Amino acid sequence: MMRTTRRGVLAGLGATLALPGMLRAEEALPPPAATLARAATPPRDASGLIMKDGEGAALTLADFAGKIVVLNLWGPWCVPCRREMPSLARLAATLDPARGVVLPLAFDWRGASAVRRFYRETDITNLPVLMGDGDNLKAVLGLENLPTTAIIDRTGRMIEYVEGEARWDDPTTIEWLMGLA
Repeated sequence: MMRTTRRGVLAGLGATLALPGMLRAEEALPPPAATLARAATPPRDASGLIMKDGEGAALTLADFAGKIVVLNLWGPWCVPCRREMPSLARLAATLDPARGVVLPLAFDWRGASAVRRFYRETDITNLPVLMGDGDNLKAVLGLENLPTTAIIDRTGRMIEYVEGEARWDDPTTIEWLMGLA
């Protein structure tokens, strides 16, 4: 049995107080997504991906045909995902909506309310609330780690992906994405 000591409590409190500063410092560290992208070889048909909006209505990637889709796989409980999301919101604001769209597909046992809460806490107002199914994700795209972002071409195929936290609103990444559109 483990005993709680005053030293242990103070050490834990110190670590907890230091955490927000550590997270802010790391926000500037992720490399541009364009430098982390890997080709999906071979490209994978993403049409079978299951997505539900914040009210539970089904969406398909066919709803976004003709556009490049930046499909971010994330969870509100995932620290790297949380750090990455503001740059995805800024990317969404810069994309021409006729050519590209950012879809943040969340995986959280608490449902859409957890996504809405995170958006409120971070003042994200331009991204949709979308929920995914982990088993379906793995079966369709072969992906399971968060955060991962799949780049879906205009025909609905995953052509590239970025594993881990990345910066999405830098000029190099925006130029790369627009070159795909």
